[in-house]
Amino acid sequence: MNALPQTDYLRLADAMLSRVEAAADAADIDSKREGAVLTLELDNDEKIIINLQAPLQELWLASKSGAYHFRYDAGQWLDTRSGSRFEDLVQQAVRQQGGPLLALV
Repeated sequence: MNALPQTDYLRLADAMLSRVEAAADAADIDSKREGAVLTLELDNDEKIIINLQAPLQELWLASKSGAYHFRYDAGQWLDTRSGSRFEDLVQQAVRQQGGPLLALV
């Protein structure tokens, strides 16, 4: 994998966090962003945390279903172990933790 220029990584990662925030707002999920960390808090007090790891050029997702690391490749954020898309695993985590459908379009 070729490393992105840091400015591209930051732009792409920030855009993904913004997409998740917008989807959370549309699904009536509380979200709080502090710098490079976005926390989704579901109505049942379950939390999902997404954060940037700039030195590694990754997005990290922490949920009850596990911890995932994503790198940008071929136009999308892919899990470094399974190759699953970031959007799919975030949606799955929200559903597994009792949240509503998170429409990441």
